[in-house]
Amino acid sequence: MIIAIVLLSILSIILGYSTFNLLKKLERYEEQLEESDEWLVATQSEIKQILQTIEELDSKHLFEDDDEVGQVFKQIKDTVNSIEKLL
Repeated sequence: MIIAIVLLSILSIILGYSTFNLLKKLERYEEQLEESDEWLVATQSEIKQILQTIEELDSKHLFEDDDEVGQVFKQIKDTVNSIEKLL
């Protein structure tokens, strides 16, 4: 009987420690996830501002229709769209 109580006590301590350890790891993971989300939102707004500035500078669409510069326009737009899908 005493052996069972000792074994159950040891098992309870081990399970309590492992639960506590996993909880701390989960909290750290959630903090990192929140930081990643904040960074992603900030990056998205910066890219949108860059895209708006470029479109304002190219109001006649001269550069957007150019092959090389047009490709950069397309990449920026695709990046903004892919970030919006993530959010």
